Amino acid sequence: MTKTIEKEADKLNHVQKPDVEKAKDVMEKKKRVKMGKYAMLLGYQGKQYYGMQLQKDLPTIESKLLDAMFQAGWITSEQKEKPFGFFFQRAARTDRAVSAARQMCGMQLPKNDDFYQVDGAATLNKLLPPDIRVFGIRRATTWFHPQKLCDYRTYSYTTPTFVFAKPDELTNASFRIKKETIDEINDILSIYLGTHNFFNYTAKRAFDDMSCNRYIVSFKCGEPFLFKDEFRNEEVEFISITVKGQSFVLHQIRKMIGMVITVVRELQLKSAIQKTFEGQRMDVPMAPGLGLLLERTHFDSYDKKHEKTHEPLSHWGEVIEAEVERTKFELITKEMLETELRTQGMLKWLADLSNHDFAADPEVEEPPQKSFVTMAAAMAKKATEEKQLNEEEEEKNTEKPIEEVPVATTA
Repeated sequence: MTKTIEKEADKLNHVQKPDVEKAKDVMEKKKRVKMGKYAMLLGYQGKQYYGMQLQKDLPTIESKLLDAMFQAGWITSEQKEKPFGFFFQRAARTDRAVSAARQMCGMQLPKNDDFYQVDGAATLNKLLPPDIRVFGIRRATTWFHPQKLCDYRTYSYTTPTFVFAKPDELTNASFRIKKETIDEINDILSIYLGTHNFFNYTAKRAFDDMSCNRYIVSFKCGEPFLFKDEFRNEEVEFISITVKGQSFVLHQIRKMIGMVITVVRELQLKSAIQKTFEGQRMDVPMAPGLGLLLERTHFDSYDKKHEKTHEPLSHWGEVIEAEVERTKFELITKEMLETELRTQGMLKWLADLSNHDFAADPEVEEPPQKSFVTMAAAMAKKATEEKQLNEEEEEKNTEKPIEEVPVATTA
């Protein structure tokens, strides 16, 4: 009798179980949110941040962006800490204090095209600090990867024109660059076009490291422009140099600018640039980071391939592009010029350039930066070592008492 009841119960469970599982699957599918891949266009003033990429316990562009996305309810706390969990990528890395006018990020978010495109940027901008601005969000293809699909990256470097003063010209705010000097700069910049080995333009890479080979499409010097120094009540002339390449190694652009300035100021021969591409190690001077700006990331191949199904990523339309240019000047360029005039960073850098030694120790690529804290620590360490040496010398000079040696006795 008992066995019969158990068999009937098994049959009942066998019949009911599939229906229960089916109901659970339906509920899970309802809870499951459809996801989509999106591209985000943003710009930022980088002087307060330790670069673009997420770094533990340090303020970066990504850390602020992820905080805002979490507050908006777009991502979870786990995704905020580990952004690869929602396929977050960026088209280009920017170093500490470097700004960007058009940075591109890719990510997977809960599918809601209309909201992201109409209200997405405004939602994040309310939560972001004023020196980081989102310009727009567009739906991208499932396999969109901004770093891998970016064809080229364009950077600009803005500097006072007096950095190109000749030995017989004064290096000060009254300097005005000549057309002949601009032509000379463009002639020097053309040496960098094409593919070259830039191992001398980065850190801790050998000549035979293939990753040092980089391709540059264009490198041009623009027209000079004046900017008012309100504090000194004088106009200072600036100029921007623009470079477009597939990708760049760490410090490459700043070192190229430093090398060009060195040649124009006749501290090195033009032929020295070609030597930097060869196997001999050279210490190429690196220009300050303030003037460097990521202007644009190019997705021409992606746009052409998906022009019938997706909006372009290289150009975001007249309204957004106009907002980018306005924000670029107000947030980045203006602050860059005012900071340069206030700190006189280029003049300080030029003061050391004439003493720069191009012969470098291959093992020591970049000497550690000295600060008040590091110098104080070094002095304290030196004082401690000297104290220990003095104590050791005193111990040596002090006469030790003669110990009594026990005399053996015979039985």
